[in-house]
Formats: sequence, structure tokens, C-alpha cells
Amino acid sequence: MPRRNRIRSEFPIRILIVVLLAAVCQRATGTGQEPANGEKTQPTSKRVQDKEWWPTRRDASRGDFVGTDACAVCHKEKVEQQQKTPMAHAAWKASDTAVLRSKAAMSNSTAPFETEVRRDRKGSTYTVARGGDAMTGQILWSMGDATMGQTFVLQSGGSLYESQLSYFKAIDGLDLTPGHTRSSPRDLEHAFGLSQSAETAEQCFGCHTTASTVRGRFDEARATPGVTCEACHGPGAQHVKAMQDKQDEVGKGAMLDPRTFGPVKLVDYCGACHRAPLDVIAAKDFLPINVRFQPYRLSKSRCWSRPDQRITCIACHNPHEDLVRDTSFYDAKCVACHASRQDDSAQATEGSAAVDKPAVCKVSTRNCVSCHMPKYTVPQMHGSFTDHDIRVVRAGDPYPL
Repeated sequence: MPRRNRIRSEFPIRILIVVLLAAVCQRATGTGQEPANGEKTQPTSKRVQDKEWWPTRRDASRGDFVGTDACAVCHKEKVEQQQKTPMAHAAWKASDTAVLRSKAAMSNSTAPFETEVRRDRKGSTYTVARGGDAMTGQILWSMGDATMGQTFVLQSGGSLYESQLSYFKAIDGLDLTPGHTRSSPRDLEHAFGLSQSAETAEQCFGCHTTASTVRGRFDEARATPGVTCEACHGPGAQHVKAMQDKQDEVGKGAMLDPRTFGPVKLVDYCGACHRAPLDVIAAKDFLPINVRFQPYRLSKSRCWSRPDQRITCIACHNPHEDLVRDTSFYDAKCVACHASRQDDSAQATEGSAAVDKPAVCKVSTRNCVSCHMPKYTVPQMHGSFTDHDIRVVRAGDPYPL
């Protein structure tokens, strides 16, 4: 991502280069908050080496996966709900991509290159031309659920490429893919897209599809589009067989249940694809666009240092249901941790255990996230993201990296 890119806030903030550089240096050694109970965040590269399943693991065999239809035999309602979520639509085969099916052609002219996406009976192609030269590739996949946009995975000359331009819903057209440089590409191939190494392709498909890599072998052609049950809970063949044989305990133990995790491990778990804190630090993604890496942003919150089981991704979001965008929905989540005006003492009782409940906000008890988790517009993505760094936001504050 080019260093000159900036982010616009719906609050009046200024992002000064000197502040950015200072913040980078400060964050380079940690997440900003160390959990009080000693539980440590870990990078995804280490998590996937553990014995238990972890999202983006690549050592299962093809036969270990049974597909969502098998899951739906016992979990029909949950499967039906999950299949309507953005995660389930994180990737599409080109032939199933709505924007490619609905548009015969799309084009973009960024001198000296002309880019065209065109559909015919054989499928969709992506072509970049300059003068009399051109490079063409077949669109194999579209990455993204199309809420904001989609990036194309291309095949040309036996190699995979991430398209230089992506489709963005807000402009109903093509613009630079996030992460690509806006300066004029030095040649036709770079104007076409970024060539994907085996490792990069595995990482991309590992988060957008299910079972794209088995036994360490990448095979995008046989990947299941989107994030399915088995992408998060692990391959289900052993589980299904055990449950059919009435071996309930064996069956339950065969699947990963993230609800058993502590808060730090649970956020790392979601961070396998949404960027765990140490993943961001290792990649040095200290730019405002990191607002889209929710686990990293959440780990910066002051309340993260407790840590509290309620301060996790699934405390507010049900991964089996569509994302709730009504800000008032989350008020009850906030009040669950913060005392009411009538009970703003430091302690409240939950069951038989004493639970620390910080005082409620003095300004309002409604639409809490609209102030404490502001939205930031990311120009290069033609959309906005909710910042999960929970904090008191004051006018003029710089974006906290």
C-alpha cells in the first residue's frame, strides 16, 4: 500500500506524518495492551502449527472434508443462516459472479494503459493494452462478497495474478486494487496485475475459500467458494462418522469449538483471516488502512488489557448470522460491561461472581459505537470501516495506528 494513501474520518481529524512515524515506532514492539492474566497473543503462523484445527491450516486431506450438506443434516438452521453471511460469499467462481454476469463489458482508461473486462460464451476475460501490445487472462475467481467490491484472480500463461484493478460497487466500475501502487506500472505485466507466488495464493484462497490447500498442495480448481462450516470448525468427516455411530463425545471432540477459548486466543482465531495483532505488526501494516483489521484494532482497546471474556469478536457478532448494521443493536453489548447510571459503582454482581463494570458513558447510553467506535472512510476502497479500537474519541485526535 503506498505510503501517501490517507484515510478520512467522519470526525474532523488530521493525520500528520510526524504522528504516523511516531506511532509506527511505538507500535513496532507490541499491540499496545498486554493482557493482565498473562495470556499472550500469537501470530497465525505459529497457531497453525498446533495440533488442533486453526483457520487457514493446510494439512488436512481432501477426504477429511464432507461439505455443508453433511453439516446441515443436524445443523440445518445454522447452516442456512451462515450461508447468507458475507463470509460465506467471500469468494465466487467467475461464472457465478453477479457483476460479471450482469455486465458484458467494463473498462478503465489510465494512461497509457487501457483495461477491459469482457464476458462472452466462454467466460470472462481481463485485458490490458498499451499501443499495439496487450496481455489477456481468464478470470477464474472474484474475491469479496461484493458489499464493497471484488478483486479478480486471473490466469495467464499458466500463472495466477491478482488483478491490478478491482470492481467497486460505490462507483459501479473499476479502480485500483487496494495494496497496488497507483504510480504508472513499468510494463504491461505490472499493469495487468500482481503475479501470485504459491505461498501468496495459498494465503489468499485460505481465507476466501474452503479446502483450497490439502496435504500442503494448493488446488484452487477444487476449492469450495467462501468460508464454510469446515473452514472454521475443521474438517467434519470424523465428526459425522462418530455422531452416526452414536459416539457423541468423540464426535464433539473432533470439531473445533472456539467458544472454549480464552479471549486472547479467540481474537487470534478470528485474526487468522481478519489479521491477528502480531500478524499486523509482522507485516508492518502501520497505515490508516489497517482500520479493516478488526482483531488488531480490538487488541488496542484499553479494555483489552483485563482481559474480559466479553471483549471478543463473538461477544458482539454471531459468525453464523449476517452482520447487524444498526448501531443501537450494540448498546446492550456495551451496557453488559459498563454499569448503568443507577449502578455506576465499580462493582456489580453477575451470578455469584463479582464482575468489574466500568462506569457508563456520561454523554449518552444510546448508539454507543457511533462515538466510541467511529467509522473511517478508506478512499482507496471506496467505503468505510468501523474502528474496533474502543476508546474515547475527541475532535482533532489523530487516527491511532
